[in-house]
Amino acid sequence: MTDTTAQFKTQLPRNLSLQVLSFIVSVGIGVWLVPYLVHHLGRAAYGLIPIAGIMTQYVNLISHNISISLNRFLTIALQQNDRKEANSIFNTALFSYMAIAVIQVPIFGLIIYYANSIFTIPAELYRDAIILLVCSAAAFLINLVRSVFRAPIYANNRLDISRSIDIGRQVFRLVGIMTLFFRFGPALRYVGYVDLTISIITCLITFILGKRFAPMLKVDFHSYDWRKVRQLTEMGGWLLLNHLGSLLFLRVDIWVCNRFVSAEGAGDYAAVLQWSNLIRLTGGVMASVLGPMIMIYYARSEIAHLIRLSQVSVRVFSLALAIPMTLLCVFSQSLLRLWLGDAFARLWPLMVVMICHLAINIGVMPLFSVQVAVNRVRWPGIVTLVMGVGNLSLAIYFAKYLGWGIYGPAIAGAIVLTLKNALFTPIYGAVILHQPWYTFLKSYVSGLAFFLVFMVLTYGVSRHVHPASWGQLLVTAMIVGLVGVVIAWFILSKRDRRLIIGVMPGRLRDLAMRFIPV
Repeated sequence: MTDTTAQFKTQLPRNLSLQVLSFIVSVGIGVWLVPYLVHHLGRAAYGLIPIAGIMTQYVNLISHNISISLNRFLTIALQQNDRKEANSIFNTALFSYMAIAVIQVPIFGLIIYYANSIFTIPAELYRDAIILLVCSAAAFLINLVRSVFRAPIYANNRLDISRSIDIGRQVFRLVGIMTLFFRFGPALRYVGYVDLTISIITCLITFILGKRFAPMLKVDFHSYDWRKVRQLTEMGGWLLLNHLGSLLFLRVDIWVCNRFVSAEGAGDYAAVLQWSNLIRLTGGVMASVLGPMIMIYYARSEIAHLIRLSQVSVRVFSLALAIPMTLLCVFSQSLLRLWLGDAFARLWPLMVVMICHLAINIGVMPLFSVQVAVNRVRWPGIVTLVMGVGNLSLAIYFAKYLGWGIYGPAIAGAIVLTLKNALFTPIYGAVILHQPWYTFLKSYVSGLAFFLVFMVLTYGVSRHVHPASWGQLLVTAMIVGLVGVVIAWFILSKRDRRLIIGVMPGRLRDLAMRFIPV
């Protein structure tokens, strides 16, 4: 075992547990806070909060992809102890983001000045709306600069710290809003005050922690390098292209339903889509933990360990996510009836179409970090954009011309996304690592086979069990799910099982070694 792997085994449980906790806190607070704000502010006032986010969305899309590029190059420089290169990348990113912030000030100023013409703002909410927009713009610019100081934390694989800060942001936002509402009465401007205050505090905390993890990084304009701008933006540009292509996969289906089927059909589609999105979010949470590890292995030229980690990750993802996907597919009719009522139970085939292909499409998520680590993102960007356009065209064709209604976009997405991730993503991942083309194809085949077999077994159970309440559905899912976990565990090789137990927290690892067969 290398020192790098030993470090990862110590850090992975912390990163994963805080990542999961952050996800749960975010969803929990979001579910509770939305009705709270709607109830206290009213629907019209609440509707202005997401509008404030739209104002910054276009530049956020660009900066997000450049930040991924920054994380990649800074991680490699820091892991290779190249101080000059690290300072050059750090200062180039910092002063470039400051320049972007300065450019955005007059743009945001114009948007805010003409807000009443751009947005529909009730007269009684105008003052509060302007304050909210100003606070949101200022908070965004602060967070833009803050993202540069987050990079050293990422480079040291301390996602637990980043997620702890995110949890703090969520909790203090909730507490801050409720406190101001209780003390001074509900008002839209208080949401802006809280968001701006939290942005300032978290920026200071991130700055301190960033300096702690990378004390060799100094703010120095003389380290600014125009060549690094091109390096960061070139990779960020292809990532942006990839992102735009992903939006054509994930964000146009409801529009197609609305435009070419009906508003009611789009509402039905959007409701059922929540479960597919939940699986995607879960996969994203798990995959994000692996990003720094893959990057550090690459920076330290430990390619064999990078390949091994990627193979195991794809295999474990495919097997682990196959269990909830099977349960959602097989018991979709009962779930929709209990969740939304009898009128929605008829949509169970739509839910199956939305979810069944994710066994492959979520399983390959770890390979996206490999593309970034190796800096081979051009072809993924081009392929994703082209296939995204193909997905949109196919969705319209199925929905409008074949008359498949709301099933058209779901079927189109399943076909096109699976073609991309079942073939291109794993083969391209193997090619850029100079491995046989089938290296990662083998990794998800076991998960796909397990999904199909477990689906048949669970369907057999569903013929005899018909959950009529949430309690019955939950108990059935737990029992069947536990059987799936046991089967999936023994599908893994002994080497994979030892690796999984090895990265568990200390006490849990001791219990697992004592009671779980390896």
